[in-house]
Amino acid sequence: MTIAERYNAAAARLLPHMAADLAVDPTIADANYIDEIVFRRSEFLGGMAVAILAMIERKG
Repeated sequence: MTIAERYNAAAARLLPHMAADLAVDPTIADANYIDEIVFRRSEFLGGMAVAILAMIERKG
């Protein structure tokens, strides 16, 4: 499972009402790239993406 697949699943679970806004291409394998993509959409969403990625990393 790629980092993007894990990220998309976590975003959908934690923020189902914003999952479409936070979603990225599931083939992405770089957390920094996920952050860049979502941050370009808005700083607010980018902040959420960083938090979600940190949660994923912490869980291992």
